[in-house]
Formats: sequence, C-alpha cells, structure tokens
Amino acid sequence: MKPLVDIVTLLQQKLVAGTAAEQRLADVILQDVEAASRLSIADLAERASVSEPTVTRLATSMGLEGTRDLKLSLAQAIAIGGSYVSGDDDVEDGDTGQDSLGLISRYAIQAIRDVSKSLTPDALEEISDALAKAKMVQIFGTGGVSSMAAQQMEFRLFRLGLNVRVPLDGRLQRMNAALASADAVFIGFSLSGAASSVIDSLNIGRQYGARTFAITPPSTPLARCADTVIPYRYVEDGHIYKPNSASFALMAIMDAIAFRTAEIMGPQVIENLRRIKQTLTIAETYDATLPLGD
Repeated sequence: MKPLVDIVTLLQQKLVAGTAAEQRLADVILQDVEAASRLSIADLAERASVSEPTVTRLATSMGLEGTRDLKLSLAQAIAIGGSYVSGDDDVEDGDTGQDSLGLISRYAIQAIRDVSKSLTPDALEEISDALAKAKMVQIFGTGGVSSMAAQQMEFRLFRLGLNVRVPLDGRLQRMNAALASADAVFIGFSLSGAASSVIDSLNIGRQYGARTFAITPPSTPLARCADTVIPYRYVEDGHIYKPNSASFALMAIMDAIAFRTAEIMGPQVIENLRRIKQTLTIAETYDATLPLGD
C-alpha cells in the first residue's frame, strides 16, 4: 500500500529547511494550493522563478515519484482539506464571547430542526419498541462524535433498567457482537456510514439473530447492513473554527428514542429512576433538584 502523504506539511517543512529554490517554489504552491494543482509544470516553475527540473527535484525530495505525483497530492489536499487548506471561512466570525455563543446556538438549533424532519414516527416507534423488549443492547460508534453518541445513548438507556454494552475498541466491538442472540438489539452510529468496525459488528449481530439499527446517512455501507435506518447526514457548514453541530442533532435523536422507550416500558422505569436518585442523594449528599445522574 502506498504510504499516506501530507503534502502541505512537507511543503511547509521545505519553507524552513529547503534550498533557496525549493523555498521559493514551496511558497508559491502554499500561497494557492488549488491553483498550483492545476498549473502546468512550466507555469509553476515560472511563477517561482525556478527551472522545471527544480519542480521535479522538489517532488522526489519529498518522497514523491515525480511531478505527476506532486500534482495528484495537491489535488488530494484540496479535495480532503478544502477550506482548511485555503483558510476560507464562509461564516461570520464571533467577535466576542456573546457573539460566539449566539453562533453556536443558531447552528445547534438548525441541526435539531433538520434532524426532526428526518426522524419519522414509524422509525422512532420501531427502535423504541425493540429496545423496550430487548434482553441485551449493544451500541457501537467509533470516532469523536459517534463514540460520544454511543456512550450518551448508554447513559440514557441503562437508567431504564436495560442491559447495555458499549465497546469502543474495534476488536472488542467485533468480539461483543459475536455474543448476539435473537433477543438482542444492536445500534450503530456513524456520520460517514463507513466505520469498518461498526459495519462488521452489525453484520455479525445480524448473523446471530440480533435486530440491527443504524443512525447514519442513507445509502452508505452501514445503512445497507442494518435492518432499519434512522437517516442522518451532517453537512459541513463552512465554518472552520467552529466544532460541527452533529452532536446536537444526535442528542435530539437519542433523547427522542430514550423518551419513547421509557413510555413503552411503563411504570417499571419510574422505579428504576427512583432507586438511582435515592442512591445518589444518600451516598453523595446529592442535590435532589439536579437532573438525574448529572
């Protein structure tokens, strides 16, 4: 397999430690990576006031196979990094703490509004009913937002008295999935729909009879291996300094599922919640007015 190349970092290193010609060439490329990826080698050399062989030498000195590989790596950097390479930021900046709070709040509200349109009552009822009847619930997520969602979902469900497992390591996910049975429910989170360990875990669970649900974009590998999909697709909003708002949307989905599951389970849930509040209040001089378990 060809090693991964971060061409931007390699060029930044040449700005510091390269020859005078390499420094000029690297500077020209980094000033406009997108343009450099489209320029001919002759035009690129002319802009940097270097010879064409210098462009070739720069490429090979960075471990690339030649100028074609250089152009390909630049195009890849633009395709993957986008505005992070160019430094563009399409959303207004927050000049103060209050402006920043307003910006985050607006995008959080919009994310919740968007997801409320995609979460159909039928899908919500199906996953909640399955959870209410499950003997075992396994939740899978990998990466920042998806693993957070898996853990938050566990926090919402174990308080209802459900037997919940949330393995986060990829190998442990697959090992736990192998313990599935017909009375188990599996839930997979993935914003990309391509997390291999989550896909494998749902496929393994289905093999042993588990009901599988995916909270992921439709028509993705994870969506295709689940019995039921709760479609959610996060689209980058163009603000390179702001954390993405996907977590707010996922929290809304999780809260809706937990709420409906609790309703289906009925009064037994109330007793579980009472026990938790009683235990915390006595053991930790807990403020009984606080949210349960927070």
